Amino acid sequence: MSSNLPPVYPLRGSNAKFDLKLSNPKGKLSDVWLQKEYQKLTLKSNDVRENRKRFRHGDDFGSEDTYDREGTESWEEMPDEDMDEVSRVSLPARSESSTQSSTSSSGKISNLSASRENGLVHPPKRRLTSNNVSEVNVASLMSTSNSYASLTPETISHFTQNVQRPITDHGRPRTPNAINSPTHTPISDFEDDQPQQLPLPSPSASPVQSEPSDIKVTSFDPIENQLVRVPTTQNELLEMMLSLSNYLNERNQNHFIFKLLQDVNRSSLSTFNSLIHHSLRRDLISNLPLEITYKILSVLDYKALLSISRVCKNWYRIINNTTIWINLLKRDKLITDDKIIQQELANPKLLIEEWSENARNLNVAQILYKKRCVIVNRWMDPNYIPKRISVTGHRSKVVTCLQHDDDKIVTGVDDKWINIYNTKTGKLERILEGHEGGVWALKYTGNTLVTGSTDRTVRVWNIRTGKCTHIFRGHTSTIRCLDIIHPTVIGKDVNGDDIIFPELPILVTGSRDHNIHVWKLPISNEDDDEGEDVDKRTFDSSESDNPYLIAVLSGHSQSVRSVSGHGNIIISGSYDSTVRVWDLMDNGSCRHILTGHHDRVYSTAMDFESKICYSGSMDSTIKIWNFETGKLLKTLEGHSSLVGLLDLVDGILVSAAADSTLRIWDPKTGKNLSKLEGHTGAITCFEHDGLRVISGSERMLKLWDAKKGVFARDLLADVTGGIWQVRIDYKRCVAAVQRFANNNEDETYIEILDFSEPPKR
Repeated sequence: MSSNLPPVYPLRGSNAKFDLKLSNPKGKLSDVWLQKEYQKLTLKSNDVRENRKRFRHGDDFGSEDTYDREGTESWEEMPDEDMDEVSRVSLPARSESSTQSSTSSSGKISNLSASRENGLVHPPKRRLTSNNVSEVNVASLMSTSNSYASLTPETISHFTQNVQRPITDHGRPRTPNAINSPTHTPISDFEDDQPQQLPLPSPSASPVQSEPSDIKVTSFDPIENQLVRVPTTQNELLEMMLSLSNYLNERNQNHFIFKLLQDVNRSSLSTFNSLIHHSLRRDLISNLPLEITYKILSVLDYKALLSISRVCKNWYRIINNTTIWINLLKRDKLITDDKIIQQELANPKLLIEEWSENARNLNVAQILYKKRCVIVNRWMDPNYIPKRISVTGHRSKVVTCLQHDDDKIVTGVDDKWINIYNTKTGKLERILEGHEGGVWALKYTGNTLVTGSTDRTVRVWNIRTGKCTHIFRGHTSTIRCLDIIHPTVIGKDVNGDDIIFPELPILVTGSRDHNIHVWKLPISNEDDDEGEDVDKRTFDSSESDNPYLIAVLSGHSQSVRSVSGHGNIIISGSYDSTVRVWDLMDNGSCRHILTGHHDRVYSTAMDFESKICYSGSMDSTIKIWNFETGKLLKTLEGHSSLVGLLDLVDGILVSAAADSTLRIWDPKTGKNLSKLEGHTGAITCFEHDGLRVISGSERMLKLWDAKKGVFARDLLADVTGGIWQVRIDYKRCVAAVQRFANNNEDETYIEILDFSEPPKR
């Protein structure tokens, strides 16, 4: 029954739009053809200019005096603009004598009169000196092109009569219209582009003139030649239609196609649609140079990359590239350190086994990105429960400082001890004893641990053996803060070589005695034999004869609460309301005293590359300084109480205050990006890594999304006391928390939350 249904023509009755509309319906077909032919002439315009130059110098054309005697201007004196104007018209005959003279020397004048290019005549450029109507030398038409050849005497006579035109008011003749036009009406203008009219052939364009008896009778108009033969078959009709369609302008060609499609049924249109759709496909990735391709891919997120990698094998091969995924790791701040990336990629077999379901044709960097991305999403997912280990061991003592890595957790408390735990199991592996007072500052690098205590000493420990290797004396009060400065490139010398400072790691300690001490840091090797290390005596020396003491930086008038060091620069904040800049390459001299705070300075941070430092104060403000010039750049306001903590990581500055809020700032502009509210008491500790902010206060340990500046989740719901310390890395959160028992006795726990468990198979 369906075969008897009438055909459906979806486009029939539809209106033409835009380029499908008919354009200039009264425009002559010859206009488009002449325009296209004239465009061909311009392809070799350099040759025409060369002929003009040769003519000016009289090369191969005889003497210029011959033309001067005929009463015309010399070509040498003719300006270029006049030459260009003359090139638009044919060269008229001056007189019968001059015509004969030209004919007798046609071998030379033919080169002068016209340039043949691709079978077309390019007329010479020559100034007219007469305002009379002149005849066209018909003989030049006999050999100009195949389209002009073989004219009868009657055709020549008719042609000669019809090409005469009066001179315009400017003294220049018009270009003749189409040759076979019986009405001599001007060529109509196109709607879009005005075609430049072509000149008639020059009188001497043909080098050899043949007798009229040798001329075959053919139509001069190529369009008329197309219509001479009446098509009798489908193929001939198609060929004629295709040939004549070339004489339409572009818009009318579109209109012609649209008219044909209006009479095409649905089935045929569907076939055309599939063909056109396939032809319009472009491989925007594979066909571009790799550098451009990688540049385009670098702005896509991982979801888009994974989606387009499924399009075809070529795209999968391009996207399955280590560089793309390493750059994406850095851009998304999953890993920003090249050394850490190399460490993670050092064991590809383990990475594939734990984090990939398909072990074939896998890019290890892509798997690493997947691993880090999955872990980040787990942090932000309130429904994900991390692996948790709770460790006791500090009784009711306050944990004053904490640091951890994949292997160990080191805590300092106010009861003289330092505890070392196993990160993976939570087992207490070692207790370091030696201080006579509470430990208020610690930091380790490699196997070397440094601690500062209320007993006014600085101790250096071998973590693996647990032995105190050095005791530094000299401070006269509690060591409240310390930092380790590693060798780094700080600039270039006059020869362009890197300047590295310090040569070896150094230790900076700040004390309540108002002073800062700088020490050479003795490094404990991890491969030291434990038995030999025990037998060695602990180095113990006073300040006066200590070879490890480099400098004592004096200047603050009250307790030094914070120190930040990098390269040759140390930034210190003090209870005297000032921030000082010290230069270790200048014997530890104080370069600047940064004044502006109205109360104690509790925290500092530094961006060495930008030469900027930050300070938080009890006056509720954060100040941004240029430590090279000592100039105050900005004052950040918003907190309403003591700004006790600052942390600058990966271009994000976070502050925590006693007003129970945290704020995220743009460190360059000072713009407040987010205000994190949710705590009910003063912030006692926090840390961030550019993606996450972890903050602790009374009975609360909260996680915030640093990018969005919003609350993500509560990490611990059973805390009944304070949060003393918190530290994080990409996979773990380690916190020292206080809990109260039923008898109202409190105990301090170390809580380990691990978000990095590989997915179960």
